[in-house]
Amino acid sequence: MQMNAASIVLAIGLLLLLVLLAIYAAGVGRRAHVPDEGVPTGNPSMERKVVITLGMMILCGLTLAGYGIWEPTRQARAAERQENVSIERGIELYTTLCMGCHGIDGLGAVVPDSNPPRVAPQLNRADFQPKDPDEYRSRYELVSKTIHRGRPGTPMPAWGRNDGGTLLDEQIHELTLMILKGDKQLEGGHTAWWHATEEAKEKIAHGSSEPFKPSVEVAALLSDEAKDGARLWSGRAGCVGCHVVGGVGGQTGPNLSQIGSIAATRVPGESAEEYIRASIRNPNAYLVPGYPPVMPAYPEGVLSEQELNQLVEYYLSLK
Repeated sequence: MQMNAASIVLAIGLLLLLVLLAIYAAGVGRRAHVPDEGVPTGNPSMERKVVITLGMMILCGLTLAGYGIWEPTRQARAAERQENVSIERGIELYTTLCMGCHGIDGLGAVVPDSNPPRVAPQLNRADFQPKDPDEYRSRYELVSKTIHRGRPGTPMPAWGRNDGGTLLDEQIHELTLMILKGDKQLEGGHTAWWHATEEAKEKIAHGSSEPFKPSVEVAALLSDEAKDGARLWSGRAGCVGCHVVGGVGGQTGPNLSQIGSIAATRVPGESAEEYIRASIRNPNAYLVPGYPPVMPAYPEGVLSEQELNQLVEYYLSLK
């Protein structure tokens, strides 16, 4: 911005100089046709050359000033176009290599041939779409390294060539960018994840294997709120990617199959409902030994109070 402002001031100054030079040149032109009176004040022919030279110098300055004004905008637009192209390539890679485990919409799917059924973590989630630059850099490093090296002890393989995989660094960058910019609007005003979902559906229609969407049994649940919570657990909230319930789910976090019974024993003085509610809103407040502090927080901007109540009701039913 400072460079832009300086360029604008310079351009205005040069324009004023050009106007003054034009006025002076007009005077020189008039004097060229007037007979000399008394002592000559200068050679009109030489003055015209000086005027032309100064005019060219000022025009060059204006050209450079215009370049200084336009170039930041041009660079920003070029970077935006390149980012969009990289995201589109990332979508192609995701729907070719990743959707079988992470789902067509990034909300997780059952890993093929896993027994017991294991669900890959959700990638389409708010904490993987950071807006703060420092948080973005941290998330970028996490996602990129995970794709490069895989996750030992899990079905996630290493994709980087230096770690025995098949992807180039640029391809891993494109995949990482697609995940971290999944909420960015691309062509048609739709987000990157929307485009990934549509492309995945098209590939499935042409013969690609359809990922198996994890689900939970809701018929046995007593309340509609608990049923809605079960759907959230295996759907938008993405809990199924890290937690097991009834033998289905991921293994990054604790098994929640009996959380309704054991939640009340976690923190002295807290009821099961209080513990579950606090663990969802601020998961790092209570860490279960043996599990990493990687669960994202679910503030109201991510999970509404009504949705939180539904999840709590579902968890309380698991005994």
